[in-house]
Amino acid sequence: MPSGGSLIIEHTEALTVIDVNTGKNVGKSNLEETVFHNNLEAADEIARQLRLRDIGGIIVIDFIDMEVRENRRRVLEAFKDALARDKTRTQVFEISELGLVEMTRKRIGEGLLTNFADPCVVCEGRGVTLDLSMLD
Repeated sequence: MPSGGSLIIEHTEALTVIDVNTGKNVGKSNLEETVFHNNLEAADEIARQLRLRDIGGIIVIDFIDMEVRENRRRVLEAFKDALARDKTRTQVFEISELGLVEMTRKRIGEGLLTNFADPCVVCEGRGVTLDLSMLD
């Protein structure tokens, strides 16, 4: 993202999780303002990535925790505004006390990852390999 923050997008069988990180963005003012600005950038970029990657189903977004309730409201509103450009039907719930946003996005296709990738021949797409020497 422009300020140096980043998004980590992880797919599981049941849902997609998106984690917002400040990265090198430590800010010049107070921490709350830095986190708020980073979350606003993330809200816009997440909506963009959902469209580009055609991510559907249940999605959980872990925004960086904000102390000020008004900031949480403004980030959620910015996220909903960014999603309004998406023709795919979405449903977004309020930010929880943990800073999590639960949402659904209608699944149109298989998604970008499925269409352009094959499962790993070593781990069969599970993301782990077994150390068979431990079984002897």
